[in-house]
Amino acid sequence: MANIAILSFYSGIIERGVETFAREMAKRLSEKHKVTIFQAGATGIEKFKVIQIKARPTNHKTSKGILGKIYLDQISMKVLIFTLKVMPKVVKGKYDVIFVLNGGWQTVITRIVSKFSGSKIIIPGEAGIGSDDAWNLLFRPDAFVALTKAQAKWAKKLTPEVKIATIPNGVDLASFNPKVPTKEVPLEKPIVVCTSALDVYKRVDLTIKAVAKTKNLSLLVLGDGEMRGAIDSLGKRLLSKRYLRLVVPHDQIAHYYRSGNVFTLASKSEAFGTSYIEAMACNLPVVTTGDDSRAEIIGEAGILTDPPDIDQYSKDLELAANTDFKNKPYIQSLMFSWNKIAEKYSVLIGELLSRK
Repeated sequence: MANIAILSFYSGIIERGVETFAREMAKRLSEKHKVTIFQAGATGIEKFKVIQIKARPTNHKTSKGILGKIYLDQISMKVLIFTLKVMPKVVKGKYDVIFVLNGGWQTVITRIVSKFSGSKIIIPGEAGIGSDDAWNLLFRPDAFVALTKAQAKWAKKLTPEVKIATIPNGVDLASFNPKVPTKEVPLEKPIVVCTSALDVYKRVDLTIKAVAKTKNLSLLVLGDGEMRGAIDSLGKRLLSKRYLRLVVPHDQIAHYYRSGNVFTLASKSEAFGTSYIEAMACNLPVVTTGDDSRAEIIGEAGILTDPPDIDQYSKDLELAANTDFKNKPYIQSLMFSWNKIAEKYSVLIGELLSRK
């Protein structure tokens, strides 16, 4: 049995893919191991141990400008303070394995401390191909977990000496499945569902413009963020009664997926995109940006498109909404069961600890 620490600054504050990963992984690994999540948000009642480290958390905002690129922006500084407060407890707890989920200075501090504590570091590639995960790889974790084969290929090329495992994120098939009751929403069908943080890179504005070009599709946006005002203004102006945005707790979101006919996300890049597999688990076909990673995730359960080409994006949304994909989305999602994912992580942990 391993003693595992998971560092997840935003857990208890917001619910994104990273925080879902922390919770679901802790829930399942705790069946065989001792697991503790260190987080800045409030704790709840869990089967595993949760320790709140107060670090004046704030709502997540996208890092901007040069300060964000060198991890000197406000958010990075909060993560740094949080990590410095966590480290004495990590050292005292004598953890065998530490999951580093927030990157930046958290990676640096944890790597330094691990040299003295002997802890093994695992970094899941939640940031995706790009500078943030390149930074994580720079500090040579004991294992870097690529979420897709495309990310694994990139990581191996960048740091061939680092152990690279390929393990995707998962979905709780007990909570997300075709039998979940539908939540009725005041929109005319067919309904396009878009679950997204309202940040610039998610390009929800392109989704609104594409749906507006269709004859009868409605758009349900599930999410919040800095651009809420601009997104709502555009949605109401172009779609009128065909537009609705809601902020829904994660434990209720499956009911809203079930109200839709197709799921879409127009982001330029995604490390993985947990919302894809959650939607597919509810048997929704997916229309999203075409790249190698998303082709691997979606398979035959949807359509890859080019969102900036509004005409094509619009046609693909209509095609998906009017095509009978049968059970292909749900079948595709079965590859990503959290139970299977957790078992792969358990094997990885065993391999790392066997090196001692």
